[in-house]
Amino acid sequence: MTSGHRLSARRASGTASTFLTLTSLVDLFTNLVLFLLYNFSAEGSTIPSAERLKLPESVTQQRAETTVTIMVTQADIFLGGKRITDTDSVMKTDELLIPDLKKELDFEAKRGRYFATLTPDKPFEGRITILGDKHIPFRLLEKVMFTCSQAEFGQIDLGVLHKDLA
Repeated sequence: MTSGHRLSARRASGTASTFLTLTSLVDLFTNLVLFLLYNFSAEGSTIPSAERLKLPESVTQQRAETTVTIMVTQADIFLGGKRITDTDSVMKTDELLIPDLKKELDFEAKRGRYFATLTPDKPFEGRITILGDKHIPFRLLEKVMFTCSQAEFGQIDLGVLHKDLA
């Protein structure tokens, strides 16, 4: 009896043993999970919540990108959720540059350039998003924007809430 004949005889009788290799399956699911996590984090909301922050509304269709975020409330300025300074002390000076914010932004720029050396396909672009309360004075927003530009963050986006026209 040939080996091909024995194999077909085993299949017919239902006694053929099958071995399942899980390595390829685990690799596939690992890649799938990583892909989903990456896409979920990239598509997630980039606007941190704050009780005291009321963003202006806009009818823009452009989606927000994940960037370094500055949040300016009527009382404080935050960078990435960390309180940097209060707005009263910023408004008392005539200087456009906010030193505490500049120091933190310089650190963020240095960190961004370092990570850009590790991932050449994602260069440091100097992109930042400012979430400013709709009731803050323009002079405060001007100071924040000037400080950003002095710290290598020249591509400034202003965060707004999407307003439906319907």
